[in-house]
Amino acid sequence: MIHDKEDLIHKAVGWMLREVGKRNKKTEIYFLKKHYKNMPRTMLRYSIERFSESEKKFFMAK
Repeated sequence: MIHDKEDLIHKAVGWMLREVGKRNKKTEIYFLKKHYKNMPRTMLRYSIERFSESEKKFFMAK
């Protein structure tokens, strides 16, 4: 879904990643470290919404 053209799909995937992080943050971080450089900005922003400022800065600095 990373390469999908629809912004709503990016939002939905980001939201689901955030939900995964609520249950197991290590799993979410593992996935993000592997894919954050290729993720659409909207997807990434939604997925890291609950992260600390330092974590957000790390992932947003592509």
